Amino acid sequence: MRQYFLLTICLMCFYACSNKKDGELIGKNKMMDLITEVSLADAYAETYVLKDSSLKKDSVLQQELNAVYKINKITPEQFALSYKYYSSNPMLFKEIIDSAHARAYRKKDRIYLSTSVK
Repeated sequence: MRQYFLLTICLMCFYACSNKKDGELIGKNKMMDLITEVSLADAYAETYVLKDSSLKKDSVLQQELNAVYKINKITPEQFALSYKYYSSNPMLFKEIIDSAHARAYRKKDRIYLSTSVK
């Protein structure tokens, strides 16, 4: 009887661990790209709304986020699930955020340099 109980507990643990929807979890490198794009979308929405006061930042941001999701072929739910997963692991999340931050600055610098007058 005790063996069946232990076997049942082991199977439940195995099922719970495998039921994390890992197929829906976004990979670390892609998550870095996504967070970079989401940050740039937020900055764009903020800047765009400042130029046109008739717009609401939330609606512009939502349009930009929908474009990011569509381009990357993910759903908002996948992004939210992955964000929650990575943010629950502080060391991994710090690596992702730091990398995304550095990528955003590099992109900003490239855009600025390509549009500046020489």
